[in-house]
Amino acid sequence: MKLRPVDFATEGVFVCGLAHAPKTVEESIIQAHAAAARAASVLSQDALELEATISEVIDESCDGCAYCVDTCPYKAITLLEYVRGSAIKKIVETDETACKGCGSCQATCPKNAISVRGFRLAQIGAQIDAALGLD
Repeated sequence: MKLRPVDFATEGVFVCGLAHAPKTVEESIIQAHAAAARAASVLSQDALELEATISEVIDESCDGCAYCVDTCPYKAITLLEYVRGSAIKKIVETDETACKGCGSCQATCPKNAISVRGFRLAQIGAQIDAALGLD
């Protein structure tokens, strides 16, 4: 039994009726009411709380290589270019509303300039050391 039968894989998108699976008209109508109610509950809020596990860029380390941009499955990372003095600086920026904290950006960054909150490499290393008894 699915606990949220009208929720889609993408947060904030709801599915019902024949888009969900073959069903009768009555079932489609009931599911349409459920999808409308779920959408109304989201739209009626003044603000939405974001996930705490999102990626963040360490500006000092980022050289704008953009390896993380292409690997992000949620298209939450963009490359920015700006002028500092007489040089052009490149850096990436995370869209916190689109980021789901999957960590693919962190895994591909050669400079360790992007990490997921609560899952920095030092924290993960400490967890591995503790699990292996290497304190």
